[in-house]
Amino acid sequence: MNQELTSLLPALVPATGWALLHFVWQGLLIGWALTLAMYLLRKARPQTRYAVACGALLLCAVLPLSSILMQLADARAVAAAGAAKAATVAVSADSSSVVFSVLAPAAHGIIDNGTLDAAQNVLRRQLPWIVGLWLAGAALMALRLAIGLKWVADRTRPDEFTNNPYWQRRLSELARRFGIEQHVRLGVADQLDSPITAGCFKPIVLVPAALITGMPVDLLEALLAHELAHIKRHDYLVNLIQSAIEIVLFYHPSVWAISRRIRIEREQIADDLAVDMLGQPHKLAQALSQLDRFQFDTTQLAHAAHGGNLMSRIKRLLRPDVEPVSWKMAVPLAGLLAAGAVFYVHAAPQPPEPPAPPEPPALVEPAAPPAPPAVANLPEPAAPPAPPAPPARVAQLDPAAPALPAVPAVPAIPATPALPAAPATPAIPATPALPALPAGQVKLKIDRFAYSPEPVSGNYAIVRSNREAITVSASTMDIRKVAALRDKVKGDFLWFREGDKTYLIQDPAAMAKIDSAWAPVNSIGEQMEAQGKKMEAQGKIMNAIGEEMNSAAGQFSKQAEREAAVHQRQMEQLAREQEKVARRMDRAAREISADNTPEKSREFAQKMAALQAEMAPLQKQMSEYQRELSAKMSKLHEQDGPMKALNQKMAEASRPMGEMNVRMTELNVKHSEAVREAERVLRTLMQESLQNGKAVPAPSA
Repeated sequence: MNQELTSLLPALVPATGWALLHFVWQGLLIGWALTLAMYLLRKARPQTRYAVACGALLLCAVLPLSSILMQLADARAVAAAGAAKAATVAVSADSSSVVFSVLAPAAHGIIDNGTLDAAQNVLRRQLPWIVGLWLAGAALMALRLAIGLKWVADRTRPDEFTNNPYWQRRLSELARRFGIEQHVRLGVADQLDSPITAGCFKPIVLVPAALITGMPVDLLEALLAHELAHIKRHDYLVNLIQSAIEIVLFYHPSVWAISRRIRIEREQIADDLAVDMLGQPHKLAQALSQLDRFQFDTTQLAHAAHGGNLMSRIKRLLRPDVEPVSWKMAVPLAGLLAAGAVFYVHAAPQPPEPPAPPEPPALVEPAAPPAPPAVANLPEPAAPPAPPAPPARVAQLDPAAPALPAVPAVPAIPATPALPAAPATPAIPATPALPALPAGQVKLKIDRFAYSPEPVSGNYAIVRSNREAITVSASTMDIRKVAALRDKVKGDFLWFREGDKTYLIQDPAAMAKIDSAWAPVNSIGEQMEAQGKKMEAQGKIMNAIGEEMNSAAGQFSKQAEREAAVHQRQMEQLAREQEKVARRMDRAAREISADNTPEKSREFAQKMAALQAEMAPLQKQMSEYQRELSAKMSKLHEQDGPMKALNQKMAEASRPMGEMNVRMTELNVKHSEAVREAERVLRTLMQESLQNGKAVPAPSA
């Protein structure tokens, strides 16, 4: 076994080098094919485009790996046959010949065999340098990933963020609606620029403190729904695998383009899942718009709500549409056609070279064919073009003969005016709900819950005999112990952990201090619940107005589409007639180029004058269609009175909601301060009870 490995090691460097070189053209083909596939799937669901892009990225990783394994297998076969000494040379020669095997037949007659052999030898000598530079670049990219992971790990440490009971309850309720069985923690971080999601098995959502205090409740809830969509799809793990492939194939632009496409589609899928759960696309669009104003900049290793092209995501939510056809599609299409031609030439038998033909006589270049109709804005039609000077061969005719007129270009069809997008409709803020404990946990009613992943000092639980709900800040293991102690211990008690030991406090005076410390927290919590009900009622009013706005906007859009479709068909028909006339002009110009006698020239001038007379009314009619369409679109906008009234109504309904959001933000800040003060009193009481003996070891559950 060791001898086999020793024989394969010399072949590893050239095999890796040739695999890296092979991937230069392989990656280009994959990138072009994916671009074409994305164009064909532009009307498909983002899940489909995401799957195709992920498949392309996996193919990018598989091709170099399979190439290395195949070359090493060849080297092993040579070694097994007793030619271990020549194994390295055999693999290198065979591998290098493959690089040019596809291009050699196509280059036959252009590049001789000596030039190809020289190029192979040059590349073979540079393989160690190529592999060395690749290893250095991959090491730098791996260091970049490690720094990013360290940044995420630092931000998710318990001492780097604080708990927010109110938003923890809302996040847990959203996770339950998403069907996420894992417990998702929520932390509020001061030194953070954007909401992020991290963790594969113990996910956590970190929210900047500025968003907690500065963004409306319903919009922040939309951002949290987006983050939960990433957790539901395990996007953090997929992103790590994607980053690993980027490290190995960092030198190829197609890999980065494919990765960028994957991230765009991933964000669109998360947007769709959040919208499906919330039921209001305008809500998430408005949240993303406000998030854009914060001008965040977050590492890609932890998913952020503002990932991807933010403005295109907002436009997609407000007005779903397919991607427009771009001229850039010609690049991958031409590349694929060129690759297909090369492979075809390689596969086809090479015929013997024919003798060189004699030099053909120079021909007069014919007139350019008319441009096909294009969907573009049409300028005002100009007067018929003045005839330019005739070709050189016609210049010797009688001076009285008319000159050849140029063939006029067919005017383009104007683009259909863009239809107005429906205005954003605020949605109802969700009613705060209690978080669900992780799977396998005992059933408890909890009025305040702060989750700790591991049993640590300072975990506590406040249990009252006359109340079913408890106040707890502990791990799932400790919560099980508290649930068991509740059935054994009579009366009110405080359970807490100090190191590896747990204690109970049942002293009435101490419990009275605890009740006094938590009284402000409970009072503010009741105010927040009442404020949430008011916001829910106001949200229903705004939703009703939003439905009216959506209905009115839909009617307006349908009417505008009908008007535009009628004129579009008329202009397309007119453009086809203009194209026919232009082709007849072009045909006449080609005929006079072949026979330029004075009689033919006069006949040509008469024919061109008649064709231009046919073209003039068509140009005039096209201009009239344009003006009619523009006038009707302007009239439709002027008649959009109901939408303006609904906008005013929505603005009036939004003012109370804004005031309620401000009030809820104030209560949220007060609640956080009250919780910190209550926990400070609680921890002081724990230490005093340990010193004066009022804290006794907790019985085993």
